[in-house]
Amino acid sequence: MKKEKKLLRTADNSFIYYEVSGHGSPLILLHGNGGSGRYFEKQVPTFSRSFTVYTIDSRGHGRSTNESGTLTFDLMADDLYLIMQQEQIEQADIVGFSDGANLALVFAKKYPDSVRRLVLNAGNTVVQAVHFPIRMLTVVEYVCFKVLALFNKKASLRLQIINLMLHDIGVSRSDLKRISKKTLVIVGRYDIIKRSHSIYLAKEIPNASFVLVAKQGHSFAKKDPKTFNQEILRFLKEK
Repeated sequence: MKKEKKLLRTADNSFIYYEVSGHGSPLILLHGNGGSGRYFEKQVPTFSRSFTVYTIDSRGHGRSTNESGTLTFDLMADDLYLIMQQEQIEQADIVGFSDGANLALVFAKKYPDSVRRLVLNAGNTVVQAVHFPIRMLTVVEYVCFKVLALFNKKASLRLQIINLMLHDIGVSRSDLKRISKKTLVIVGRYDIIKRSHSIYLAKEIPNASFVLVAKQGHSFAKKDPKTFNQEILRFLKEK
């Protein structure tokens, strides 16, 4: 499978790395917090048979840089829009995992006409939607990196990434109700996101459906790629 490696240079001289593979209508894959496009290594070969797949390393993640001094979903949504402009994409299907699903929601709020269909795997609009023990671990991690950041630039960059998990994403119930595009909310039964919140997303987005996957947790796209890929392709190819 041929992959084309590309860069977007932003106005603040950050470089956003992404890869392009396959042929067909555009499909954008958005990874989770602290990850990179490599998270979808078991999806790209399958999806690229039917789509032109864009696998993006979000700003400050993976092989992408961040020169802005801050990191927000709004900023990453603007980066995604610029990539679509660079690639001359008017509208794309978007699959987001975890923080990638959160980014997809913010993008759909800011650039609704640029979305064809949405797949939200383990996204959350509010911090309280994450199970309590995971929230506490995130706070501990943040405090540790805050100390390290006094001496280490890499730690300060990591701190910006962790900080994304400590704040609501700025997508309200009324924002969800305005998402008109067909949406799939898919989550493992044992996810770190409360099931009630995933159901809330599926109920509030007008054209959304909900899939609960048995025996799987947060990273089930990696652990059970066959099921994940089948569910996503079934949804994206529905008329």
